[in-house]
Amino acid sequence: MALTMTSEAYLSILECQLYPEGSPLNYGLVNSIQSVKRTSVKHCDNINFYQRILHHEIDSLQQARLLTSQKVVTSGKQFIYVWDLKNTLVRSENERPAAQIKLALDDSSSSIIGPALCVAKNKQIVVNGAENGYLALWNLADYQTGSNQRALMPRNKNKITEDPTNKILSCDCKEDSTNISCTSSRGNVIIWDYRTNKIAQNVEKAHKAAAMSCHMNPHKEHYLLTSSADGIIEWWDTRKMKNVFKNSEPSPLSTFKQHQSSVNKVSWSPHNNELFASCSDDCSVIIWNTEGINKNNNDKQEGAKFKHTGHRQKVLDIAWHPDPEFSKTIASVSPFVSHHGVSGLLQGSINRSIRVVLINKKARF
Repeated sequence: MALTMTSEAYLSILECQLYPEGSPLNYGLVNSIQSVKRTSVKHCDNINFYQRILHHEIDSLQQARLLTSQKVVTSGKQFIYVWDLKNTLVRSENERPAAQIKLALDDSSSSIIGPALCVAKNKQIVVNGAENGYLALWNLADYQTGSNQRALMPRNKNKITEDPTNKILSCDCKEDSTNISCTSSRGNVIIWDYRTNKIAQNVEKAHKAAAMSCHMNPHKEHYLLTSSADGIIEWWDTRKMKNVFKNSEPSPLSTFKQHQSSVNKVSWSPHNNELFASCSDDCSVIIWNTEGINKNNNDKQEGAKFKHTGHRQKVLDIAWHPDPEFSKTIASVSPFVSHHGVSGLLQGSINRSIRVVLINKKARF
């Protein structure tokens, strides 16, 4: 599954049949769809519009994450919303379904949800990096069905950054860990243990530019990827990370430098502990293989296994298919401009079937 951001805010669900190689219905390695109309303008016959949801905060939809096959988490500026797709069918143009659960940072209206959002699906945990410098964690098990709760409050919060100009840009959590990793606009990499509510690691200036993304390896407990606005990807062993001050330098296991511009997302493969993908403002997606590379070797070509250059605009996000049977399926998203306004273009490898979830903002229906 993959999510795209496009500014009126609709959550669109599309059913996509990705045919195996060799099938006469296979249109090639990459298929693409444009989500600019309710019926979805499309470049291939194997993608069909299924459902759409008009978001509550129509001018401030930031992120979306799949919690289960039937639940999606979206973030506005005031609240985070949990949607049950089975109960949100839209039957008219003006109908606006209600989210199942709303999450708030506190009881005030001044706290603003930030762009960093992650979920731990099995634990029913949602994490956000707020505009005020806090990492906040909600456990959806705390929500009481049928209660009069206006919104669910965080179970845990920790002030990650005191500087209001040092924004939390990304966060990530794992099913089998109580650590939350996050990155900031000053290039910092922070690890917060929400069980003890303490900062386990705080690597200042781990990157020389804004640290855009982070992802903890789902197979190897201590491996962490981070990326930055200057095109650098760092591979860390969190056991060897250290607090970095003025006269010391961070020490990643290896550095990857093939991208020519900001690396917006890094993502370990859920099926292979040596593979990861990255996407960039340089319009490319790269698949990397860390097996057998020389750690601390800065050869920019080392580890690059495959480079996709089919996008014409910067690539904002990528997603691997979570099912092991679909281990070769990956999707990427970039913006495009049409007479309908700013929307999104999603591309995905063709080898199995998949349900695609899109966010459309400023799409004109």
